[in-house]
Amino acid sequence: MPLGPIEIVVFSLPGDGLAGEVLSEVQSLVAAGTVTIVDAVLARRDADGALTLAELADEPSWDDLAGSIDHVEGLVAAEDVDLLTADLPAGRAGLVLAFENTWVRPLLAAVRGAGGAVLGEVAVADVVVQEIADTVPDEEENR
Repeated sequence: MPLGPIEIVVFSLPGDGLAGEVLSEVQSLVAAGTVTIVDAVLARRDADGALTLAELADEPSWDDLAGSIDHVEGLVAAEDVDLLTADLPAGRAGLVLAFENTWVRPLLAAVRGAGGAVLGEVAVADVVVQEIADTVPDEEENR
């Protein structure tokens, strides 16, 4: 089956980045079939600013998730992770997740089966969405 859209998101986490609630939520999304993780890297910036990278397979507390990653080789290179974590502050970790929006596969198949095609994709960052929601009046209030 063809892959759905793949997004790469970087999350900044305190300390070593091994937050159990984050792992639990990612596992829930994978188990529900909402997303398929295709690559994941944990980046850590030490107090001196040096960045170290680790595959999730090398992190014992992330073993369960690491075993369910469907790798798409070459999708996220070390240079990409360096760029994506450039603003990561010292003493924090960056969780880089590349994931397929698995939920959209049946819709893509239906569109293509009907002779259609995807014309484009746009992702709007959560901070932009929240900024708009905070500054644009609610439609109900404008009536």
